[in-house]
Amino acid sequence: MKKIKLLIIGNSSFVKRRVIPSLKKNKKIKYCICSKSSKIDSNNKILYNNYQDALKDFKPELVYVSTINPLHFGYAKKILKKGFNLIVDKPVAPNLKKTKELLKIAKEKKLFFAEATLFNYHRIFVVIKKLCGSISKVNHIQSNLNHPLTRTIKEVKKIQGDCESDMSVYAAAILRIFTKNKITNLHVNRNYFKNTNVVKNFYITSSSKACTYFGNFALQKEYTQQIIFYTKDKIIYSPQRIFALPFNKDLELIVKTKNKIKKIKVKKDDCIANFFKLSLNAIKDKKYNFFYNIMLEDAIIRSNIKNY
Repeated sequence: MKKIKLLIIGNSSFVKRRVIPSLKKNKKIKYCICSKSSKIDSNNKILYNNYQDALKDFKPELVYVSTINPLHFGYAKKILKKGFNLIVDKPVAPNLKKTKELLKIAKEKKLFFAEATLFNYHRIFVVIKKLCGSISKVNHIQSNLNHPLTRTIKEVKKIQGDCESDMSVYAAAILRIFTKNKITNLHVNRNYFKNTNVVKNFYITSSSKACTYFGNFALQKEYTQQIIFYTKDKIIYSPQRIFALPFNKDLELIVKTKNKIKKIKVKKDDCIANFFKLSLNAIKDKKYNFFYNIMLEDAIIRSNIKNY
């Protein structure tokens, strides 16, 4: 069986913790890593320190960029222009205009191009939709994503990793999936770290014809992440870590109906493995619109959040 050759640019902690374990389970992928900051290490598949050498020598069929945020757009533009299928960590670009620029190149060259917003590829979202009855029956959603600040403000600014830049991706995905992007009202409140333009936390409220949404995103609080779904007759509580679910253990949803609590078991699943499986199928069938459309829809919502 011929394997797809995947080049990973950047040896980020996310790649080491989550992506590599998922790729090792996929017998259809042969991967290697290109990292400026890591030593060549064949045991860990770090074979290149220069991406141009890697593209030329390894000849990948798919490239995955997992670097700091400011480098995403530059790498993406160069790699797409060279004619390689591409996945880029979120956010793929700093604004809507540059996202559209990249999508234009991908479409002209007929390339697969996707943004790695991965959390919703877990089977738990299929279960949630079934419990709700359908997406149309969800009338209110609340999400919390709070993360302790682990870097200095100077470091956060340098990597463009403030609360809004990093976390608005999740708000956009929730709105895309559960309101079908039919937002009629959007309000955003944000706070900044003192004497900076670095966003410390932001709160978003929005509504569509059938559903309202409240999202709380912050860098200064205790670590927590959860989504709560409200329908006419029930409340569904996701597990903690809903935006970064573990791939090696079963999970539990809590459903509250008439003040009675029922626990629903969900078998372990790997959202990253699922994402790569869908990506490889899209490349094989040369059907890219699903991923193009997701990227554009999310970029539009993030732009609306940023410009509010």
